[in-house]
Amino acid sequence: MKQDQKKDELCERLLKYLDGNLEKQERLEIEKLLKSDRNARDLLSSIAEQAVLVADAGRVVEARNTISKKEVLSFPNVYFWKWAFGGSAAIILLMITLLFTIGSEEEKSPQFLAKVIHTEGKAKINGARDITSGDKLFPGDQLTISSGLIEIAYNESGVHVLGTAPLNLKMNSSKRVNLLEGQIKLVVPPQGIGFVVKTPEREITDLGTSFVVKASKVGSRVLVLDGQVAVKSEDDSEDQLMIEGDLAKFGRDGQVDWKIHSGHAEISELPTPPFPPNEASLHGRILGFKSSTSTTRLKSKSDVIAKQFLPLVQSGFHDRSCLEELTQGNPLRYSGILGSYKTFPTRAGLVPYAEEFGWMVWYHGQIIPPNSGRYRFWGYADNHLLVSINGKPVFEGSRRDSPFKELDIARSDHPSYPCLNAMAGFASGAWFETGQNDVQIDIVFGEIMNHETSGILLIEKEGTNYKETHWGQPKWSLFLTEPPTEDEFAELVILRKQMEDKLLGSFSIRENAYWKMVTPKDL
Repeated sequence: MKQDQKKDELCERLLKYLDGNLEKQERLEIEKLLKSDRNARDLLSSIAEQAVLVADAGRVVEARNTISKKEVLSFPNVYFWKWAFGGSAAIILLMITLLFTIGSEEEKSPQFLAKVIHTEGKAKINGARDITSGDKLFPGDQLTISSGLIEIAYNESGVHVLGTAPLNLKMNSSKRVNLLEGQIKLVVPPQGIGFVVKTPEREITDLGTSFVVKASKVGSRVLVLDGQVAVKSEDDSEDQLMIEGDLAKFGRDGQVDWKIHSGHAEISELPTPPFPPNEASLHGRILGFKSSTSTTRLKSKSDVIAKQFLPLVQSGFHDRSCLEELTQGNPLRYSGILGSYKTFPTRAGLVPYAEEFGWMVWYHGQIIPPNSGRYRFWGYADNHLLVSINGKPVFEGSRRDSPFKELDIARSDHPSYPCLNAMAGFASGAWFETGQNDVQIDIVFGEIMNHETSGILLIEKEGTNYKETHWGQPKWSLFLTEPPTEDEFAELVILRKQMEDKLLGSFSIRENAYWKMVTPKDL
């Protein structure tokens, strides 16, 4: 009995590790255990093999299930379904690692370095053969991409690489790759520590991390998203250590620019309380389950608040019957979804409510675009963010485990663009076209449980030139339906600086990008 209890406890910790929900010390302890304990690695493998891999562009790949039904039933299901589809890059990396390290004897050949998970656009091996998903990569293979992207997983080390065009990448060995041109993001598991990326200017050695490397005609850049890397000096003297948030640029002319960040402050909560709506505002309400809601009735469901909203979204936001059993807070004025929210339900008047089942804000109204043309939304949220135009969802920036995935909304993830707490980077929706007529907009944003959440919602107009951060992310417009107040504007400026300093992401506040309210609609 004690042995089973210990296994269940370890299983719970491994599931949280997969989703990145362990404190630093706990994470280090788990990684130490995984390095030394084969049984722990086998258990991690068994858990991951049951999960569904949700890849960058909304693709779904079912992992091979090699464990028995008895073993599946032995796992604590409440934790498995809560954590197995978490949004962090760690789960995707580890699942991909496990998926591709369990292969045929042929795949275990020492000559076999990596496998192509997915490719988009025009990609070739050695300048001749087109690259397709499932292709095996060998030492000496040179990958070139003129448009699109490629994802590969190393067979032995488990290193996951995402490269974007234009790309010129040479496969050297199981522990080394040569980046001649382009940008790659790497996520390295414990067994892959020591992986080296070589650019024309420097060698970057992983020390257990996630990082981005870019090479171009003017030089190379290194950005550490998580963990540490060591950069070899030009004269082969002592290596330079880089940690989370550090950025280094190495010019072809020999110039070096270090931007060191240590002890970053967290993204602060927006202090201004939610204002009541006015005639120019997009109106909203915050909803949650009543505090008297039966725990027994809901405990078998996961993410109950999003499931409760699904019929509303599927009806084009006409059928509100699914909301009848929910309690509502105060009327809200939409002022942009951006930043960190630690006490939002309380500040918005949702008291009391059943905190363990989460909450959702729904904004609804008729608005006019600033100009006719094609637009698309960018953003991310922990946990839920969905935007609908004229009753049709056009953007879904929720975590990977959100029930909103059932709606099959077109989405692409961009891991090379950091974003708040989203290691998967910004998500973007499909382009949609508007004229000068008003359109119905619906925005839902919320949290699976408790109070804390974070999110960002930006919009891009096709053909518009946006300034870029020093890392290269366009400063798309914060989606707004009216100008921010003086206090709100000051807070947004502070928040933008925090993003640029800590996350190398950003946004812009453009007066000519406001979508104007036509007729306020109370919910």
